[in-house]
Amino acid sequence: MSNPDPQFRQHIETRDFRGWRGLPEDADYAEFQARFPRLVDADARGLLGSANEPAYFSVHIGDGYPQHLTAWRRDTRLLMVETELPRMVTPLDDLTAELGEPAARLDYFWGILTVPEGAHIYPGNGITLFIGPERQVLKFALFTPCDLEEYLRTRHHDPRMVPLPLPLPDDFRDDGM
Repeated sequence: MSNPDPQFRQHIETRDFRGWRGLPEDADYAEFQARFPRLVDADARGLLGSANEPAYFSVHIGDGYPQHLTAWRRDTRLLMVETELPRMVTPLDDLTAELGEPAARLDYFWGILTVPEGAHIYPGNGITLFIGPERQVLKFALFTPCDLEEYLRTRHHDPRMVPLPLPLPDDFRDDGM
């Protein structure tokens, strides 16, 4: 695993992910929000990973991100930043050459389409690239570096609608996170 990147906001702002090493463990949501203002003043709750861990998310504005940035958080800690169709400055081939072989390639569900092995997961670098069939970045997720098992259990966001186990965990109820 790489050391998290203290300049992570600059990477996001410039859309240049060369040298990306992941969100710091103590990445502060308020600092992120100061740099990338909210699109609307609203929060929503969602579930992350196979463990269905609850987290708040909000949508933020950033130049070069026509689909905006989704910031996931718990309390004041920024957990993950996602976006679709980013206008990347770093050419995909350059970025993947720098990152090396992904720890896993999983099928990705983009809208109603299945992209076989489209999710290229680099958990040690804190980034997942969702690559389309024409070698374009459809989406990316930025997070704190971890191993593959932890990423899949606590971070991987699968947008498909799936039934949740009932009853919901107590910590999913609104507790003022």
